[in-house]
Amino acid sequence: MKTWKKLFSILAVALIAVSAIAYAQTNTPTLTTSSNINVDEQYPSYVSSIQVPASYSDQQLVQLAKVNSTQAKESALSKVTGGTVTGISLENENGNLVYSVQITKGSTNYDVKIDAGNGNILFIEQSTGNEERALEGSTAED
Repeated sequence: MKTWKKLFSILAVALIAVSAIAYAQTNTPTLTTSSNINVDEQYPSYVSSIQVPASYSDQQLVQLAKVNSTQAKESALSKVTGGTVTGISLENENGNLVYSVQITKGSTNYDVKIDAGNGNILFIEQSTGNEERALEGSTAED
């Protein structure tokens, strides 16, 4: 009788182990590859302190902003020292209320994203003049 109990216990443990292995194999996390990346994912991926729906007008965006354009400009220039601001706009970018501050420093162009709620720098994109012209489709003769 003791032999049957031991045999039954061993079989029960073996069955549990096999079940656990089978469960682990069917519930492994999926590795992200180029074939399963969400194409709706936005770049750059940052979150501002003020979220807005896509339907908001420019006037509604201005009313929501807690930072003015002068403050946004100063914040951007604190990071890109010695640059010249060539443009600034308040934008709804992927649901984030941001100032986009364009700065030129030498032959490098910067697009600095400033949080319109607190003035923090969210993202800086830089490119050389040649890269920018190529992106815009212009030629050397322009």
